[in-house]
Amino acid sequence: MSEKTIIAPEKPGELAGTLDQMVALMRGMADMIRATNERMAALETSVRQLEKVTPGQASEICRSIRNRAEEICDSYRMPGLEKPVATAIRRTVRAATGSRSTQGIARCDFAPVMEIIRDWDEYRTVKRIKERGSAD
Repeated sequence: MSEKTIIAPEKPGELAGTLDQMVALMRGMADMIRATNERMAALETSVRQLEKVTPGQASEICRSIRNRAEEICDSYRMPGLEKPVATAIRRTVRAATGSRSTQGIARCDFAPVMEIIRDWDEYRTVKRIKERGSAD
């Protein structure tokens, strides 16, 4: 049977010095862990931006753009101008995501893009499209 031995420092000053060293080491470890967590968060963000929408999601985005263009044309009474309105919506999506195509949109941006499409209603743009369309 082994006995538990407690090693007590000979002087109280030694204990304080040892504790100070341990505190300094713990602070250093905490700083390293914090830096590692920040790097991991940055890496996760980068990876999330690299994952693109699925083909099904890209199709849904395109379908939503066409449907919203039809809704806008119905509400502003501009039949036959769905294509230029859809182009304007796509331009807004491109500006918001930085992606040149629907397939290039980051997967994490799918929900915000769908919200942009659902809420899109730029009066000045629609007015300009309507003026150009009626002049033809």
